[in-house]
Amino acid sequence: MDKRKEILITALRDGDEVIRKIAADSLEKLEIRGKLDLIAKKIDTGEMTEKIRAVYALADLKGPRVTELLVKAVTDPLADVRAAAVRVLGGKGESALPHIVKALKDPDTTVARVAVDALGNSSDSRLLGPLMQVLKNTDSGVVEKALDAIGRLGDKRAEEAMVYFAVKGNVRMRSIAIKALGEMDR
Repeated sequence: MDKRKEILITALRDGDEVIRKIAADSLEKLEIRGKLDLIAKKIDTGEMTEKIRAVYALADLKGPRVTELLVKAVTDPLADVRAAAVRVLGGKGESALPHIVKALKDPDTTVARVAVDALGNSSDSRLLGPLMQVLKNTDSGVVEKALDAIGRLGDKRAEEAMVYFAVKGNVRMRSIAIKALGEMDR
């Protein structure tokens, strides 16, 4: 870690502005990584805003310890902290998907909506089943987001659900379902 820090500090004095900016960003990440124990403590015992700041501090970092801290935050008693953790996990790639799928069942609709959003950018057809289950949610906003995510998958197995919502859904649901019906696989 000291060698990395030394190289980054030297790069801060580079003649190229782009190199200096990258070095500054990298140094900041290195500093945050050095404070993972403190971040873990904030997530465990901090007040809501401290917890949320700690979660977002992990957004640009990689590694199993980072994922571990975020997964722990997904079970926090405070819905805002859980939502922040799910949002950050959404940028962590395929390894985070199972944790986000669990968040689809969160009793707080904000957390469920964030989970659907986090999954909505994936093209992994294995997500179709969990997203289809979300269509049973009582919150129309959660259902609308799930319809949109399912529509982007373009999987014909969702045709029956899209037909249902194209006819029986609210205006937003109908428009999403109708669009999806036109774009889905044959």
